[in-house]
Amino acid sequence: MAKIEAKLAEMGLVLPRPLQMPADARMSLPFAWVRVSGKRVFVSGHVPLNADGTIAQPIGKVGAEVSPAEAYAAARLVALAQLASLQRALGDLDRITG
Repeated sequence: MAKIEAKLAEMGLVLPRPLQMPADARMSLPFAWVRVSGKRVFVSGHVPLNADGTIAQPIGKVGAEVSPAEAYAAARLVALAQLASLQRALGDLDRITG
């Protein structure tokens, strides 16, 4: 296991599966989640995901429908979704350098 994946596991963090679109959704996404260009990687369009790849709840405007604590938790889930996409695209998160 790579160092970054081992550290995530040590922290009790789980990278989610790819986005599972709701059964009633009849659309495809017009962009790539991750695009590799030389030594650079571009990441876009991520939402908070549960471990099974479904969209995490709640969804809404922070301060109106979503509390700051819920927004913080959602932001963590977005970061994990981005890391999962990077892992799928690169094969190994240890390829990421500063």
